[in-house]
Amino acid sequence: MKILKLVISTIFVSQFAVAEMNISLANGSEREESKRQQVLRLLEQYDLKKWLFTNEIIIDESAPSPFSHPILTLTASMPNNDLAGLSQFLHEQIHWFEDTRKNKVSDTITELKKIYPSVPVGFPNGARSEFSTYLHLAVCLMELDALAQVIGKEKAEKVISTNGKYFYKWIYKTVLEDQEQIREVLKNNDLYI
Repeated sequence: MKILKLVISTIFVSQFAVAEMNISLANGSEREESKRQQVLRLLEQYDLKKWLFTNEIIIDESAPSPFSHPILTLTASMPNNDLAGLSQFLHEQIHWFEDTRKNKVSDTITELKKIYPSVPVGFPNGARSEFSTYLHLAVCLMELDALAQVIGKEKAEKVISTNGKYFYKWIYKTVLEDQEQIREVLKNNDLYI
C-alpha cells in the first residue's frame, strides 16, 4: 500500500510539474519540438520538483549553448539522449537556485579560491571568466548530486564524465575527483540543494 501511495504521489507531482512548465520554441522547428518533448518526458518520468527554480523555458536550435538567464534556454541538441538532456536541464535550473543566493555564492567562491587558487578560464577547460569557473564548480557538483538522486550515483558520474570530455573539462574532472570537499564547502555556506 505504501508503494502504491508513493507511485501515485510521484505521478501527481510529475504531472503538476509538466502542467506548470511554460516551454516556448524560438523557431518552431521539428528539432525544437523534439527537445520540448524530451523535457516534458523527463518531467513526467522523474520527480524533479526539488530542482525546479524557473518554469519559463525557451528551446532555441540557434543558441550556441544552453544558458540560464534571463530565460532558461536549452539548445535543441540530443533530444534522444535523455540523460544528457536531464543533465543540461538540471544544470541550468541550478543556476537559478544560485542566482537567488548571491551572498552565499560570494562566500562559497571565496572558500573555493583558497582550495583552487588558480583555475582555467575559457573553453574547453573552464567557463567564460574566473568567477564563472568557480561558480561552475558549485553548479556542476550540485548537477552531479541531483543526477545521482534521480538516476543513481554510477550513472550520474558517467554522465558528468562524458560531459567533461567536451566542455568544462577541468571543472567536471575536479568535481568528480574532489566531490566530497566541494560538497562540504557548499553545505558550510548554505549553498546546497
